Amino acid sequence: MSGSEEKSAQELFCPRDEPRNTKERLLHIALDLFYTHGFHAIGIDRVIAEAGVSKTTFYNHYESKDDLILAAIKKQDEWETEAFGRAVQELGGYDPQAMLLAMFDVLHRWFSHADYQGCLFLNASSEFPSAVDPVHRAAAKHYLAAEESMAKMARAAGVDDPSALAREWVILLMGATSYRQMTGDDDSPVAARAIAERILAARTQG
Repeated sequence: MSGSEEKSAQELFCPRDEPRNTKERLLHIALDLFYTHGFHAIGIDRVIAEAGVSKTTFYNHYESKDDLILAAIKKQDEWETEAFGRAVQELGGYDPQAMLLAMFDVLHRWFSHADYQGCLFLNASSEFPSAVDPVHRAAAKHYLAAEESMAKMARAAGVDDPSALAREWVILLMGATSYRQMTGDDDSPVAARAIAERILAARTQG
């Protein structure tokens, strides 16, 4: 097992720096609590107690719990996007087709760690189901941005319809993630990868 695989799932998709100030420390603590327990289960008082600050200090940095949640989702998006991209390149090199398929291998690696407790963005969209809710929209933005990135990679891979393949990729990745959360099946990305291989082969023929 490589050194990277010995890290916890949180370390794999959240390569964090130490918080530089009180605002960042509140954010990191809140993100850990939201990821472990859910958004609705964690109140401001719990975050304040864990951080060891006063309510006045908290409200000097965040206007409300919703403001904190939105900041947490944005931070997780930054961490996870960077970590996912780095892991995909480690496995797929600079071959765009190999990198597209490596996305499923990265998910499999993450799912196989004991600390993995699901996708924060899917959790957020579930706890805030209204499509017009700012929290729901912030969570959805993570996957919409990923789709745009995958379309660029698909174009480099020479597929016949990059936008269509990117949408199919996101659906497969989200499907594998949802299936893992529902059933606990760590190998769901393996099944999704087999489907992806057939799609990629069909879209690169000729």
